[in-house]
Order: sequence, then structure tokens, then C-alpha cells
Amino acid sequence: MYFSKKFVNFVIVFGKKYYFLFQQMLQQQILFTPGPLLTTKSVKEACLIDMGSRDPEFIKIIKYIKQRLLDISNVSNEEYVAVLLQGSGTYAIEATLQSAINNTNHKVLVVINGQYGERQKKILQLINRKFVTVQYDENQQIDVEEIQNIVNDDPSITHVSIVHSETTSGILNNIYFNFNRRITYIVDAVSSFGAYDIDMKNIDFLISSSNKNIQGIPGFAFVISKIESLNQCKGNAQSLVLDLYDQEEAFKKNSQFRYTPPTHALRAFKQALIEHEFEGSSQGRFKRYSANQKLLSERMRKLGFELYLNEKDQGCIITTFLMPKNLNFQEFYDFLSQRNLVIYPGKLTKVDTFRIGSIGEIYPEHINQLVDTIEEYLKKQ
Repeated sequence: MYFSKKFVNFVIVFGKKYYFLFQQMLQQQILFTPGPLLTTKSVKEACLIDMGSRDPEFIKIIKYIKQRLLDISNVSNEEYVAVLLQGSGTYAIEATLQSAINNTNHKVLVVINGQYGERQKKILQLINRKFVTVQYDENQQIDVEEIQNIVNDDPSITHVSIVHSETTSGILNNIYFNFNRRITYIVDAVSSFGAYDIDMKNIDFLISSSNKNIQGIPGFAFVISKIESLNQCKGNAQSLVLDLYDQEEAFKKNSQFRYTPPTHALRAFKQALIEHEFEGSSQGRFKRYSANQKLLSERMRKLGFELYLNEKDQGCIITTFLMPKNLNFQEFYDFLSQRNLVIYPGKLTKVDTFRIGSIGEIYPEHINQLVDTIEEYLKKQ
């Protein structure tokens, strides 16, 4: 049988193209991590278009994002503003601590029961801000009454900062307090915003990032801030780029970032916000993530794994399991990774653990695939 040269070339080119796509598909990791996480095809596709950072269409994207973040927070743009900042969630945390706390007459109480609370402490040491801490074990729920008493008994404390979803362990902290005076309240909601409805009534600064429960890609973070509280930040930051006040002042003038914005990440985030709303906003995400976490816990227990946290303290974002003494984590991790299933090592200071996330574009079938593969690994031991 004779085939023309043109036809043969077409088959070769067509075959190479789709063989490459097939390879890419095979290499797609399923991320059981707390971010970066698995995103939808449409979110990834939004990154494929280049845009000028000063283009009117791009400015519309920024305005949409800022308003939609307020909508998710159930607050109005008369009282609150969403400040967008290049970088990860930690950039926005440092920017908030830099901007909201001055180095003269402010003192912040940092509530710590994991590594992300410890990170705030380290930031405050480096930027030379006055602080005190109240410390709990990594599997211990914070004591609201104790914290209220510490603040109420110490008039020098002007600010309180806490991590809502502490992904060191997966614990979900109670973030609602009644202090006896006006306190500037900072909440690290990097891993909870978009999955939990958060009452913003007494929160001055709430921090999150693009690559968590909204299911965008890494590239920027944001701070939902009371306008009144943000206005009091003028001149506090000792950093050019990590100044929340100056960042928002620039937006007010021309709706643009002060410095090069992550255009592709912002395009992807707009698409992620549309999908987040379509799924039912935070309530919809919470429902799916909770189902994932419940299924994961039930099936892992049946395999003999022990959860680190009490069930009443467990959030739906990530679950920490005690590492059995007869298993080697690196071998365990490699076995899963070779099958494109990515989990997280433990981050605890006292016991050996590993962590499995429930968030991102994953569903019960992904959880079942992961646990089936873990069962396969155990049978080989």
C-alpha cells in the first residue's frame, strides 16, 4: 500500500504531538497537599494568554478579584478593602505585621500551636516589633478564655495575631474572642479562607493567598483589611515592597500594582473565583473538602493508621497521621510519588508524622485511589 509523503509527515507530526500530550497526562501529579494544589484545566488554560499589566482589560480583572474577595468575606467595600500583594502567603503575613504594628507603642500577642505561629514570631523578631506569645502544644486547641485574660490583664497589648487553620497539624483554631477594649486583630487565614465562612466583624486584617482554597496558582496573596485600620498603617512598614498602605494607595490612584504584577496568576485566579462561586462558594468547597477528609480518615484508620488530632479539633484542609515505626517515610513517599500521588511530610517537632491534604481539585475517587495505593504498599512490606 502506498502513502504519500505528505500523509506520512502528517501522521508523524500528529503522532508526536499526541504522544507528548499523553506523556504529559501520565506525568500529571495528584497533589494531596495544602497548596500549591491540584487546579482545574480551565484555570491552567487561563495562564496561556499574555496580558499587559497596564492594559484596561487586565485592570478589569484586578477590580473583579478585589470585589469578589470582599463578596466571599461578606463585607462591603465601604468598610473593607482587598489588598493584593505579589508573593506567597508568608509575604502577606510579613507585610501585615510590618504595616499594622509600629516599632514604638504597639505590642502584639501571638497565639502559637504550630510552625506557622512560630513563623510569625520569627518575622516579628527580624522586624524588631514588640511581642509576647502564648504557646500551646501542636495538637492542643487554644484556650480562648486564657487568651482573653492575658489581653484584658495587660493594657500594653494592642494587637493579637493567630493562625486559623494551622496546617502543621491540621487543627482548626477558634478565632472568636471578646476583649474588654479595642484590639487590632490579625488572622492568618491562608489555609482556611474560601473553605470556611469567617465572621469578619472584629477582624482588622485577614490574610490568604491565591493557591489555596480558591484553587488558583501560586503568585500572589491578599489581605482583607478594614479601611479604617489600613489607614492607620501609614509610615509603619520598614520595607518598600511589603507596605500594605502604600500598595493600596497605588491601587486607588490608577488601579495598578506598584511593581510588576503576576499577570498569569491573576488571570488564573479570576477563573478560579468564577469556579469557586459556581461550586457554591465557601460552603460548597467546605462540603467537598469535608467529604474528602472524612473518607480519608475512615479508610486510613481501617488500614491501621492513627490520626494525630482529636476529631473535634480536626479541620477539613489537611490531616496528620502518626508514622508507623515499621515504615520508612522516604520509601513510602517514593512509592506514592512514582505513581504520581504526592503527599506531605510531617512538620511536627515532637513526633514522626506525615500529612495528606483534602483540598484542591480532588474528589472521593482521588482519595480512594490514594488509599488503595497505600494499601498496596503495605502489602509489600
